[in-house]
Amino acid sequence: MGDVPLSLAIVNLADLRSNLTPPTSRDISLSVEGLALTNLGPGRNRQFIRGVADSPFNGPSQSTVTVELDEARVTFDAPDPDLRLVDMERVEILKGPQGPLHGSGALGGIYHVVTHKPDLTTFDGSVVVSGQDVGEGGYGGGGEGVVNLPVVKDKLALRVVGYASSDAGWIDNIGRNDDANATTTAGGRVALRWAPAPGWTIDLSGTLQDVNSHDSQYVLTSDTVKRQARIPEPAENDFKVVAATIQGRLGGLKLLAAASYVDHDVNYTLDSSDASASFGLTGNSRFYDDRKYTIANYEIRISPLDSSHWLAGLSYLDTTSLNLATITSGNGTIEVENIDHRVRELAVFGETIMPLFHRIDLTAGARLFRTIAEDEANEKAGGRSQRVTQNLLSPSLSLSWTANARTIVYLRYARAVRPGGLAPTGLEALGRFNSDDLGTFDLGIRSETPSHKLTYSASIFYTDWDHIQSDYLLPNGLISTRNAGNGRIYGIEASGRWTPIARFQLSAGATYVDAKLTDTEDGVALHDRRLPVTPDLTARLAAQYRFRLADWVTQLSAQANYIGAARLALDDNLDRKMGNYVTNSAGIFATRNRLTMGLKLDNILNVQGDSFAFGNPFSIMLGRQYTPLRPRTLTLSAGLSW
Repeated sequence: MGDVPLSLAIVNLADLRSNLTPPTSRDISLSVEGLALTNLGPGRNRQFIRGVADSPFNGPSQSTVTVELDEARVTFDAPDPDLRLVDMERVEILKGPQGPLHGSGALGGIYHVVTHKPDLTTFDGSVVVSGQDVGEGGYGGGGEGVVNLPVVKDKLALRVVGYASSDAGWIDNIGRNDDANATTTAGGRVALRWAPAPGWTIDLSGTLQDVNSHDSQYVLTSDTVKRQARIPEPAENDFKVVAATIQGRLGGLKLLAAASYVDHDVNYTLDSSDASASFGLTGNSRFYDDRKYTIANYEIRISPLDSSHWLAGLSYLDTTSLNLATITSGNGTIEVENIDHRVRELAVFGETIMPLFHRIDLTAGARLFRTIAEDEANEKAGGRSQRVTQNLLSPSLSLSWTANARTIVYLRYARAVRPGGLAPTGLEALGRFNSDDLGTFDLGIRSETPSHKLTYSASIFYTDWDHIQSDYLLPNGLISTRNAGNGRIYGIEASGRWTPIARFQLSAGATYVDAKLTDTEDGVALHDRRLPVTPDLTARLAAQYRFRLADWVTQLSAQANYIGAARLALDDNLDRKMGNYVTNSAGIFATRNRLTMGLKLDNILNVQGDSFAFGNPFSIMLGRQYTPLRPRTLTLSAGLSW
């Protein structure tokens, strides 16, 4: 990290497993400054970094944060798959535009998950079981297993991971069922590593995960976890990816070639009765949305074998997004959206580090890419299609000063672009949305004291965002996309870790963001110009203490997070406030020989904060909606390794 001239955070996942259960994307967001999520429910959320947030709605616009699994890009315009971080090594959050090395989009940054690779020498494994009790809710539990098997020592190894869990619900549907929003998750990964020659490795892997939420998790009043609902509103997120990576020495160069294919299905059901008349229907109705995403990604990179002074590569990306939405009532079923969106991108990219003076380097990067977007839409208003080809450039430039082996100061500028597309509109043809682009200046420092007892980082940043693509709510409850206008973001961020005495550690961090729309695309004045979803202020304080209790190596941990105020959407009619609450947790983790026991208590004070002011787009115009925090939750777990 000492050589990287940009803002980033690396989360060692071993530090988050104080209760042995695998962390989620939401757990990561509570450990990293600047990372925020919506809270529609597991498998339906969007990620945002440092205020680069366009909308809370899951429309067709490309995500501002790209999710990567090892060398595979696994999202384009889909929601976060919320991969359970079982047998993962770390999560890397690269902040600010990452277009030069990571492709179109990535306006806010990169969420990169790194797996544990098969070990060619050692047979080992582990199993974990857990139980969960949610106050005002139900009971849950789960288990996971990992096995590493060297098939041919030093040559070929297989690693197999499997997990399943049932997370308890806590939202009661009055007169129908209690704890309705329970969620089941099942998944696994198979990875094969082959070392055919010294310095060469070939990795093959397959990952899948299915998330099934039995009902939505919003209520209509802020002081309860109950609501009256006509029908269940289940959601599913089924995710699959296969990947292959070859890397090794080619003369004086290091070669990496990667290929991956993602098959991602997301579907959900909503009660659309309050909007039936907008579609010419009478009585109660049910909305069903089925989305299918695919991503084929191929990339080859070369760099010097003995340094990281430069890197060059080629990339080809082919994504498709199919969206079919229907509404069913006593009058029958009508199709309200049928959209086929395809984007192909061919890119050449590179980065080089040029020493300027003693301890001062200039790092320059760029990505030149040609993108072809094809859209077809069959709607009640008739069919539409378009094909748009663009040649785009994403540059980056960093000036860094390595004051010593433990300190780097950097000033970085980077720019990223999202291609435009055809706007889905339901009942009327409004046209298309254009490309938007974003540039950020980031001045930062990372340092560690000579005693290694204190490490810290801080940065200030400014972002200019033109022609913001934003998903928005139509009067009939469907989601479309438009260019909302231009925006700017100011922010400051700091974090640190201090070990005042052996075995005791404190960590803290905070982010302040002032993100506003400077002018709208149509010239209409807004009462509230804040960009949506991301809070203006967040803060974190955590402590860990390790000690020996008889024959047990024990760790105590505690954490508190403040989530500041935020707004829901850019539309004045949907200016619903959320956030402004504190969460807290504590746990104990003890190991003896190969047995580990864990206990964790989340939301200790049973805070009833509104984490997200949105649940159902067909009824939100009629009144407030609230997504309460999960009540106080106790988790017990036990693990055995060999």
